Amino acid sequence: MNDKNNEALALFEQGYDKILEGLDVLGYQVNDDANFAGTAARAAKGLGQLMRDKQEVKTEVEEMLTKTFPAKYKDMVISKHNVAFGVCPHHLLPVVYRISVAYIPTSKVLGISKLSRLAKLLARAPMLQEDLTHELSRILYEDLQSDGSGTYIEGLHMCMASRGAGAHETRVVTSAMRGAFLDQMSTRQEFIKLVTASHPNLI
Repeated sequence: MNDKNNEALALFEQGYDKILEGLDVLGYQVNDDANFAGTAARAAKGLGQLMRDKQEVKTEVEEMLTKTFPAKYKDMVISKHNVAFGVCPHHLLPVVYRISVAYIPTSKVLGISKLSRLAKLLARAPMLQEDLTHELSRILYEDLQSDGSGTYIEGLHMCMASRGAGAHETRVVTSAMRGAFLDQMSTRQEFIKLVTASHPNLI
């Protein structure tokens, strides 16, 4: 773990110490309950695992895009239903995503595991679902130099599910298209149909 990560975790822990003080004000005797011993450090580590260093993510994505293969396949490549985790920037509460991404290769293709890795990597940030959706599409279109890209995300937001509206049944759906996915209705419809179709599990 680098110095920036250590600094961030130390600050997170200070914040959680204050939260524990708040719990004490509400009548929870956190100083006398062994279950709260070390909670601030554990909570800080947990939050740190939900959010990656922004520059580290940028570097990993750049390295990922250098490891491609020559494209012989010129049709749509889809990686669907990738489960990823992030944080809502409005409340710093967790978000569970189901992410589907696709692109149409021109001269190069990514290894298939890289699509899932890309989705999971970018999700670990205090980022709006809308921004995550557009950034995934942008990378697969511009940085991969594809003929087009599409992203479709369903999000379960704890800020909605566990507080406020208590809408635990609600999923937020966002999509973003580039290139052929944006310009050609048939391509867009094929993508949406494939990633939203119900089907039996493969295993």
